[in-house]
Amino acid sequence: MKKSTVHLVNALKAKLLEFPKLVNKLENKDLDFIHQFTLWLRNCEELLATYQISNVSELSGIRSKIIATRYADSPSSSSKKLQLKAAADTLFDAQQIVLNVLTPYEAKIEESKELIRQLLVIVGQTKAIQFDKKQPLDYLIHEVWKFILSNDQLKAGAVKLRTTIPMTDITLLIAEEIDLEDF
Repeated sequence: MKKSTVHLVNALKAKLLEFPKLVNKLENKDLDFIHQFTLWLRNCEELLATYQISNVSELSGIRSKIIATRYADSPSSSSKKLQLKAAADTLFDAQQIVLNVLTPYEAKIEESKELIRQLLVIVGQTKAIQFDKKQPLDYLIHEVWKFILSNDQLKAGAVKLRTTIPMTDITLLIAEEIDLEDF
């Protein structure tokens, strides 16, 4: 079973939304900055590894640069200062890696949402499906999807969706985009 692209996009956006707090910690010389940044990196690594995205190695490389400073033989600077410098130097790169991973997936979801909106408008205009408020929303979503698959004009859209995102995401996006007043 394919993993949810919607979940990946939401999780990556959430990680990026945490980023300003990290920058603020650096700016304020917060003692917890290095720990929080490496924790952020680890969490991003786990997320990318779950989806088998090879950029995980780039994030691990950044984390290794920070860890390596603990073992530096530098008489002029403390290891804490070296760690802080390494973390500060790699902050932007880490954010850029996560953003570069997010961008194509986010575009795929937005494209799928737009196609689903178009399909829902057409299905709603046909008045072929009437929503019974006694039925659960899942039932309506299932009926709409069945109609899209059975209609020769709409089937091409369904095929495009199925080749772009997993079925669980299609169902989720239909639920997000459907306007019950059209049915």
